[in-house]
Amino acid sequence: MIHKFSFTLLVLLTGWLTVSVTSALADQGKELFDSGRYQEAVSWWKQASETHQDHEAEFRLGDYYESGGVEPENLPEAAKWYAMAAEGGHPGAQFALGSFLEAGAGGEQSIEKAAYWYGRCAARNVANCQFNLGRLYSSGEAGKQDLVEAYKWYYLSAKNGFLEFDAEELVMLAARLTSEQKREAVKRAIAFKPEQ
Repeated sequence: MIHKFSFTLLVLLTGWLTVSVTSALADQGKELFDSGRYQEAVSWWKQASETHQDHEAEFRLGDYYESGGVEPENLPEAAKWYAMAAEGGHPGAQFALGSFLEAGAGGEQSIEKAAYWYGRCAARNVANCQFNLGRLYSSGEAGKQDLVEAYKWYYLSAKNGFLEFDAEELVMLAARLTSEQKREAVKRAIAFKPEQ
């Protein structure tokens, strides 16, 4: 099922993550990439993944295969690398993998698994993951509609500066909740402690 947000928009939001995740090895590969030595960069990132479990390098490989900028887009290969980085805790990869799973890009489509990955990075206080998790709770697409939990995640996303997409959703959702439900959602948001 296609959602009101296009797959492209979801994936582009990956670049807006505000979490700082860097790796010296991945950065060396990026220097190669930026100088036009694409295959050397890909080899460098693969080596960094293999020998150092470098999740930033895995994320960059996912981005490389997704973009189609140098060679044709390869979404199954991108999904593979995003999954490796996501399992290693890379929040950008968790968002990208959630987007892939939600849209069915690169293979499997699973809203439940998308919600899981959005939840992993939302717990680390990543605004666009919080927004997408709120959207899935609001719609009930991930298996259970929970408007209070949706409001909590929208609220946190807005608090973290994701207003350009949240404001309308937050206002529309607020109209569906009682005052008591809104208070409960805000109470949950205030009690939220991000994971490291």
